[in-house]
Amino acid sequence: MDTTIREIARQAGVSPSTVSRALSRKGRISERTRSRVLNVARSLGYRPRAEAVDAATGPRTWHGASGGRSSSGNGSGNGGASSSSSGSGSGSGAGASMAAGAGVFGGGSASIGIVFNRRLSSLVTDPFYGAVVAGIEESLQNLGYRVFLRSIDGAGDNSDLFADQAGENGFSGFRGLLLVGCDVHPQVARTARERGIPVVLVDNELPGDPVDCVVSDNEAATRSAIEHLYRSGHRRIAFIGGPQSHISLAQRYAGYTKALDELRLPSHRKWVVFSESVDRHGPQIGYEGTLRLMDLPQSPTAIFADNDMTALGVLKALHERGIRVPDEVSVIGFDDIQVASHTHPPLTTMHIPKQQLGSIAARRLVDIINGVDPAPIKIVIRATLMTRGTVAMPASAAGDTASGETSEPTNETEA
Repeated sequence: MDTTIREIARQAGVSPSTVSRALSRKGRISERTRSRVLNVARSLGYRPRAEAVDAATGPRTWHGASGGRSSSGNGSGNGGASSSSSGSGSGSGAGASMAAGAGVFGGGSASIGIVFNRRLSSLVTDPFYGAVVAGIEESLQNLGYRVFLRSIDGAGDNSDLFADQAGENGFSGFRGLLLVGCDVHPQVARTARERGIPVVLVDNELPGDPVDCVVSDNEAATRSAIEHLYRSGHRRIAFIGGPQSHISLAQRYAGYTKALDELRLPSHRKWVVFSESVDRHGPQIGYEGTLRLMDLPQSPTAIFADNDMTALGVLKALHERGIRVPDEVSVIGFDDIQVASHTHPPLTTMHIPKQQLGSIAARRLVDIINGVDPAPIKIVIRATLMTRGTVAMPASAAGDTASGETSEPTNETEA
């Protein structure tokens, strides 16, 4: 069978549409990328056919390596973006050259901005976003783009950064923007689109706004986690999470409540603890929330933490209380950051392919820049359960049905 455009794209580390432009010598593409594609094509003995250009568009439904799918049924066609995630939160390769906010990758002349809230001052070393940025970096470097980090104030719309004379910290010189995380003001994406700057949201979405986004399937993944606890014999399952103003965190709580309802489990309002402050979301709310839960007359036998950093706080509190995990209380997290497999016992969690998420977002942005499938799409990456050592059958099945109030869940927030 003749070598296909998709095989060339895979080996060259580019999208099939880029291969098509390189072979036809039409469209905007850097000479460096064109040369790499042609070299791979020659090495594979590729012989162009009349239908080769049309074949580059590929299937209309996006399937990621983890089973994700575009909810619009309209895929980006970037079949080369299937690199597997290492699960590392170190962001290796991204931190050294981008930590100062002006790192440059690749030899091309076009620049792409990675935009994030100033609160994430250590983005490239963040256990979750560091791995996402590593995936973005690798893909854009292979495609010949320069990459710049830009931190912005999350409180305002940052419209001044789109001015033609915005200076070195502005957005006017970028060919495209990747907005990372839920803390970037929605107006940034809207203003960019109004000015003709392609945008892709990473780990965030704007329901009702026509903006491309790459996200994990938060609600379905959380339901899978709760179902795993249920199959392990748990009936009193608590939730500890962060601000519900963050759509990904709100989706995880929605998955928790829906799972309880579907499994006909008690939804006790005292078994839900939120941190309304972003700064306290993580080990602090995990630790404080667990102490509160363990002081209840009828404490839960299992705790779902909406991210692994929160789960670390849960494990610390249980250890200090002398409560054995998983013999007395089971714990499950979300994200599968690098440290999750090194806790004692190792943390059971929902794995998100973080580097793949970043890579797919980067390749989708490049496709938009090049005019491939310009209609906005939502790409959803599926999470998978990583079964380790923090979930087991409850010590006693007695009293698993909670007494007292079992009405619909009520948000009990952390003061």
